[in-house]
Amino acid sequence: MSHASPKPRPVSLGHLFLSRSMHERMQIERYQICQFLRQEALPLFRRGMTVLDAGSGHLEEQVMRAELLATGITLHTMDMNPGHGVTFTGDVSAMEFATASYDAVICTQVMEHVQSPGKTCAELARVVKPGGYVFITAPQSAPLHNVPWHFFNPTKFGLQMLAENNGLEVRKVVPLGGHFSQLATSLLYTVPVLQQSSLPGIIKAPATLLARFFFGFVAKLILIPLDKYDTEKLNAAGWCFATVKRA
Repeated sequence: MSHASPKPRPVSLGHLFLSRSMHERMQIERYQICQFLRQEALPLFRRGMTVLDAGSGHLEEQVMRAELLATGITLHTMDMNPGHGVTFTGDVSAMEFATASYDAVICTQVMEHVQSPGKTCAELARVVKPGGYVFITAPQSAPLHNVPWHFFNPTKFGLQMLAENNGLEVRKVVPLGGHFSQLATSLLYTVPVLQQSSLPGIIKAPATLLARFFFGFVAKLILIPLDKYDTEKLNAAGWCFATVKRA
């Protein structure tokens, strides 16, 4: 859910010399969420189904929109802020849709921005039909963003409790990477820290450029493949839940 107007994403250096698929893979969190939806949601969607993207953001943030529409579904989007690509404007914690309005609901990277995750989860469950699907992703570790509308970073146990308390049967839990992906993400956060620092411009500019290259490219190339050796995933960046509403 975007409570504040979305800020433009910094231009990635990788798109200049990486293939499209490789560049997508380097966008760690986004790639993992997209893969989760591709593997768990898209195969279940059929022509004639109506799906809600709750807390969708504006069109430029709806990176899965084309793939979702390609399944033949009718896609409705909802965000706190009106804008291009937003079907309905409103609060995902108090939606005005009738009960059992949707065949499926997608809610990605929203739960950290709501003041009552329990109430929000209850709403997601309410608006989906019995037997319908609810897909939720949320960060467990993330720098503050959309300040001051960043309230919680739930663990997988917290998300499971929210789902089960609201009549959602958990079918699949997928970590957003492991320790090494999380480490790569944390290192890359050096870039905005430098950009917002009080360093003299003559130092800030080259330091930021070097950080973008080493932490945004070199470190990722080394760290991402190491995730397969992290079997516990205790330091995952976040969690993806595929659930079904109990009849």
